Formats: sequence, structure tokens, C-alpha cells
Amino acid sequence: MTDSIGSYLWKGSDKRTLEEVQRYWTENVNTTQFWTGDPSEIGTAEFFDQVSKYIRKNYAHRYRLIESESAKYPGGHLLEIGCGAGWESVAWAKAGMKVNSIDLSENALKLAKKNVEHNQVDVDLRHANAEDLPFEDNTFDIVVSFGVLHQTQSTQRAISEAKRVLKPGGEMIVTLYYKYSWKIILTKLGHVNFEFSHEDSPITRLYTKKQLKELFSNFNETKVFLDYIDATRTPRKGFLSWIFNHIFVPAYNVLPDFIRRQFGHAAVVIAVK
Repeated sequence: MTDSIGSYLWKGSDKRTLEEVQRYWTENVNTTQFWTGDPSEIGTAEFFDQVSKYIRKNYAHRYRLIESESAKYPGGHLLEIGCGAGWESVAWAKAGMKVNSIDLSENALKLAKKNVEHNQVDVDLRHANAEDLPFEDNTFDIVVSFGVLHQTQSTQRAISEAKRVLKPGGEMIVTLYYKYSWKIILTKLGHVNFEFSHEDSPITRLYTKKQLKELFSNFNETKVFLDYIDATRTPRKGFLSWIFNHIFVPAYNVLPDFIRRQFGHAAVVIAVK
């Protein structure tokens, strides 16, 4: 399937393959860039405790969704697509959900397994592709994916697969990059991706609210809103990153909420099958 909805952050992204995406996330397990200690200690109890605090503070919108949505389906079955190191999988499990989590990166899954064990929760972790899910139709009450599906080869195919495995009346909860967010605008202007400390992801799609409505048009109900309105520091180094961290971030965060909410980095979609 060739995607017809959304645009790319960088030119040439439409020629990148799923194999390149897999290599990237295997070599650059997301959120490990937030660890400031010895790289050899990634995966230790100290790593999980320190990075967990950072994630909860800077990605608070995700945890608000976990709290509100898990309350709708107490003890329900949930699939997380692109679990990475397992931060949200752990939170969903602690909220009482029966959690299945998949990721394209085996290195991420190894880290997620340690995270699950560290937090003493039960999560079924599997190596799988979002565009070809290894689950039966109508299996899950919730399918969730935070900041992932805009970086696969076909976002539209992944969403179709998610809908297939979702029970009738169940919800798909997704965050994708908003085309006019504070972070995307600065990334475009500075030609520096402030999201990561390492090389840029092979594929990064961007969406307007109108495009997101179209992307989820096959669902019975769709709600779209912006969140992640507070600017957060970049783990990158260099002059532009210094300006971003020490001038832009504090100046932007004193703006009124109603202004910042127009440029939220996370476009949140809650779609009912």
C-alpha cells in the first residue's frame, strides 16, 4: 500500500523501506538518549527509574490518556503497537489492562522485557510488524500507539491492521506528529531534528487535523485534538540545540495555554470501530 495521506518531514522519505526503519530502531532504541549515565548501565534498575521519571514528566499527555482510557475498559485486552523500551506498556499493565505489546526492534523488546521484570507486571511482548499484525480479528478492546505509526513504511496499512484486530466498539488511541507543531516548525527552519540525539528516522510523516480525519475515516467515530503543548529540551548537542534549550524552551513555555495548544506536537486521535 502506498500512502496517499500526510506529508514527509524530509524529502526522500517515500523511498525508504521497512527494513531501513527496522535497522534504525534496532540501532537507536528510543528513549535511551535520555539516559545521562554510563551507556553500559542501560537496562539497569537505575536506568529504568531515572528515565521513567523523565518520560512521565515530558510525555505527560500519554499518561493522562492511559489513566482516562483504561478506566473505560477495566481489565480489558490492549495491544500496544511500537512499545519501544516498554514505558507505556508497564503503565497500562499497572492500570489493570491485559497487555500485549509488539515492536519491530528486537533490541527494544529486550529492554522492554527488563523493564517489565523491573516493575513486576505481566506484559506479553512480541517481535512483530505493525503492518501485518499476528492477531485474530476482533481481539482487543483498545489498540494504542504513541508516537510510532508516522514512522513506518505505510501508516495507512498499519491503521487498517489495527482496526482489523480491534473489537467492534473498541477504541484506537494514537498520537502522530502534527504538521504545524512547535517542534516541527523549528525542525524545518533549523534543518535539525530536535526530537533525537542521533541520526534522523528514515521515515517521518506529518499530518494536519483534516488529514487525520481522513486517515481514520473508516472508523465510526473519530476525535482529534492537540497535546504535548509544553516545549521540552532536545538531547542534541551544538549551537542551534543550545539556543533551542536555553532560549526557545523557557520563552515558549511562558506563553498562555490557549496559544501553545494551537501548536501541540502530538496530534491525538481517539477512533471508535
